[in-house]
Amino acid sequence: MKLVEIYRVKTFVIEENLEKVKQGVLSIDSLQVGNYKNVMWQSQPGVEQFVPSEDAVPTEGGIGEKTDVASIRLEFSIPRDEALLRKVIEEGIYPNHPWDEPVVQVSEELEART
Repeated sequence: MKLVEIYRVKTFVIEENLEKVKQGVLSIDSLQVGNYKNVMWQSQPGVEQFVPSEDAVPTEGGIGEKTDVASIRLEFSIPRDEALLRKVIEEGIYPNHPWDEPVVQVSEELEART
């Protein structure tokens, strides 16, 4: 067993755009873990809440009003390479996500590999 330094990337997306975001990410990196590729995790729909400000361009809801939307948490890991991370976010997630300000969370972690 060895420990590999990775970035864990999480984003939240509505079901209608889930496959588009997944394919955008996979067009940048195959998400390989050992002998498996396209390795991703997704949760059951939860509820995302927000209030768009005057500068927002909301896909859902209106300026100044609280909006609740069912969304899915999509999570995956990539090697700890900042250039790859930026490319995955800027070219894989952002152009395929419906929100003008998608939430993308990144943490540095260790992943066990055989």
